[in-house]
Amino acid sequence: MTRRERIYQKYGGRCAYSGTPLEPDWQIDHVEPVQRLWDGRIAAKSRDREDNMVPCQRAINNYKWAYPLEYFRLVLLGKLHFRLRKYPYSGKGGERRKRMEKIAAYFGITPDKPFKGTFYFEEANNANT
Repeated sequence: MTRRERIYQKYGGRCAYSGTPLEPDWQIDHVEPVQRLWDGRIAAKSRDREDNMVPCQRAINNYKWAYPLEYFRLVLLGKLHFRLRKYPYSGKGGERRKRMEKIAAYFGITPDKPFKGTFYFEEANNANT
């Protein structure tokens, strides 16, 4: 079994963050980010290991970017329901809103319903202990 297949199976073909079934363009994310240098090398080699890698929806991985997990949880997702109210439906703001709505849909976030505060992998790991 390849590394990609093992990571896909970690959560039964579900995104480690949202718990949604993985789409065909899913990606591998480092929970604790690694820093890639300009030449493609990884600066934080100690974090580039399978136990720090999870399957992730491509859009969520792009939204999380290289942020630490708590920044992603508290800042990006914790305030997403407020940002859904802010951005307009047209022009540049409209494209931003579409991306935010896609992320929000994965997590069940609406302008009136904030992020619940936990990720699928945390709930799954707690259920297995």
